[in-house]
Amino acid sequence: MNKIAWLSLVLLLVGCGDPTEELQQFVVETKANNSGRVAPLHSTPDFEHYAYQSQNLRSPFSPPVRETIQEIYVSNKDCLQPDIKRVKSNAESYALESLKMRGTLSRGKQIVGLIETDDNRVFQVNKGDYLGLYHGRVDQVSSSQINIVELIPDGAGCWTERVSSMELATE
Repeated sequence: MNKIAWLSLVLLLVGCGDPTEELQQFVVETKANNSGRVAPLHSTPDFEHYAYQSQNLRSPFSPPVRETIQEIYVSNKDCLQPDIKRVKSNAESYALESLKMRGTLSRGKQIVGLIETDDNRVFQVNKGDYLGLYHGRVDQVSSSQINIVELIPDGAGCWTERVSSMELATE
């Protein structure tokens, strides 16, 4: 039995060779056959300092405020022109694509549309009210949609009418 114990011990010691020997041999051969080359780095460009002066600028962290810019239009007497002297409403500072019809209210027989903006403001619009960026006038308000007539500049000093509609949002 003593011989069996010695034989087992010898077999165990033979099996306890270095398991990473083949891996180390592979790494040595690979390093010998392949030499790595790194291209030299490009020189860094000279940095020009800029003094940022933000006293007269709007903070980038606050939303833009509607600026009062005098709109200058070439007025031709023979073509369609918007009324530039009209005081604009708050709903005219939003693009029609960013507005959603959320519902209606009724005042007697008159239906008033409820419009929601991207910043969660709600406006009431009646027939004849203006909204959108292109002098959009509300032509009709029904329980399912609002029809709008916009004035689009044609680039030659005249304006053309474009009919748009806004349907009741179901989301």
